[in-house]
Amino acid sequence: MIRRREDFATGSVIETDVVVVGGGPIGIVTALELAKAGVRVALIESGLEHQDPVTQDLAVPASPQNDYFHLRSEVSVRRQLGGTTALWGGRCVKFDPVDFEDRRITAHAPWPINYDDVEPYWQRACDWAVCGRAAFNAREIPEIAHRDMVTGLPDDAVRTSDLERWSLPTRFGRTYASALRDVSGPEVWTGLTCVEIVTTDEGDRVDHLVVKTLDGRVGTVVATEYVIAAGGLEATRLLLVSDRRHPGGLGNAGGHLGHWYMSHVVCRVAVAQFADDSVIHAHERDSEGVYVRRRFTFSPQLQRRLGMPNAAVWLVNPPISNPEHRSGALSGVYLALISPIGRFLLAQAIREQHIETGLAPQIGAHLCNVLRDLLPSMGFAVTFCYARFLRRGRKAPGFVVRSPDNRYLLQYHGEHLPHWASRVELSSERDALGMRRICTHMCFTEADYEGVRRALGQVDAHLREHAVGHVEWLSDDVEELIHRDLKLVGGLHQVGTTRMSETPDGGVVDRNLEVHGVKGLYVASTSVFPTSGQANPTLLGIALGLRLADRLVAARNGQFSVDRTVTPIHRRGGPPHSAGASAVS
Repeated sequence: MIRRREDFATGSVIETDVVVVGGGPIGIVTALELAKAGVRVALIESGLEHQDPVTQDLAVPASPQNDYFHLRSEVSVRRQLGGTTALWGGRCVKFDPVDFEDRRITAHAPWPINYDDVEPYWQRACDWAVCGRAAFNAREIPEIAHRDMVTGLPDDAVRTSDLERWSLPTRFGRTYASALRDVSGPEVWTGLTCVEIVTTDEGDRVDHLVVKTLDGRVGTVVATEYVIAAGGLEATRLLLVSDRRHPGGLGNAGGHLGHWYMSHVVCRVAVAQFADDSVIHAHERDSEGVYVRRRFTFSPQLQRRLGMPNAAVWLVNPPISNPEHRSGALSGVYLALISPIGRFLLAQAIREQHIETGLAPQIGAHLCNVLRDLLPSMGFAVTFCYARFLRRGRKAPGFVVRSPDNRYLLQYHGEHLPHWASRVELSSERDALGMRRICTHMCFTEADYEGVRRALGQVDAHLREHAVGHVEWLSDDVEELIHRDLKLVGGLHQVGTTRMSETPDGGVVDRNLEVHGVKGLYVASTSVFPTSGQANPTLLGIALGLRLADRLVAARNGQFSVDRTVTPIHRRGGPPHSAGASAVS
């Protein structure tokens, strides 16, 4: 059942078994899994069922926000039911076993769990994301296993068979609306913001939550267990402001709350020149119609030997804003994105990455490209528009045009190494509900920059060894290019600020996501990751939400451990009804 803020009266008390704060993908999955198991659940969402600018303003950081690397909140997060999946492209990637290892480059940020703790949840997470089977290597998919990304290039220390998968894209608020409205589902409250977690006088467990509406109504939520799934920054903010009996915030005994803020190192600083056109440059589809993309990745042995951050590299189009690419298709897309309809075609953050150059648009040159390539451009427009916007079911996640000279720009997507100075902190400025706004300080280290050079150098060596191509840098000043590109992506992924640890001295939550020192309070958010890996965090966040739901259900059933053979709510394939380094900032 979905209730709205108009249904909430001042002084109301919501009583339930488990309250989940935050209606993004992790919160929705956790709440529905618990409700399916018969647990009484309340799901509290600050936003509405649709985008609302007044509610969105609650997520705005303090002004002026001088963080060079951090995107504006209106393009990086969304306060509404379904959360930021309303902006999500749908890319699904699992974390690798090496991410959970005790590595030298992340020795100050150990995971208290290992890969085996999350491996049983990948398929269920894929089911919820609606991205098909949990197969992330081309050799596991018979219909594409016989093809190589580059003919004559084997998997070795550098690999080309690892995949990313793409969801519908799945808008969780829309996809699971019927399940959330079902009388047997959770009690969902929209337009209700949790502004404080109040503990007992002893401070060792939660007494209640304080919730408010934007029109001034105040009430409380009382439960047995409390799950904070409000997104990376908002979960951190809520713990920080709940300092009535815990100076510095809940779970901050070790001083880690808000620190170790990570996103990813994302940049385009080199091109791959291939010897011929025997290259799989575009997305493929498996037998279920799910889009997948091959990438250059690096073996754990190579990562350990060279001390490399985990990373992936894939082929992308040249900058579409520069008409020198001479592609009618790319110029046509650029003209569409800068037109009044452009904001309806792509999420704003992604759109800005493609069109923001700091220079005046060269519209005439782009029109010349389209006219010169008119028939192929028209064919591309019809085919892609159908696949992206009109076809029922799965939408094409994007496109890469074939290069006539076998030359492709490379996208690096790598681990952002944890650094103490990269942080989130409270300001003195307050939002419309009286909560203190946050300031972010995103830092990257020289080790992050060196990771880019090392990874692309390994790709170059691998291509040359097998005589299939080579890598060329776009500039002698690679660091300047990385610095420029990072400005466009910081804050899209929000990791590390409530990190999990074995002891309170090392982090904020324990291996089961329970806040150190506060029984019954859990954080189900990507902010609990001690490291960021090469993967975007959504799929692992969902997997950890599933793991937490299983644990809470098992505890209520008197079980001492989670039964890993638990049947998913629905069938596969469809929805259910580095410290010490110099910082660069």
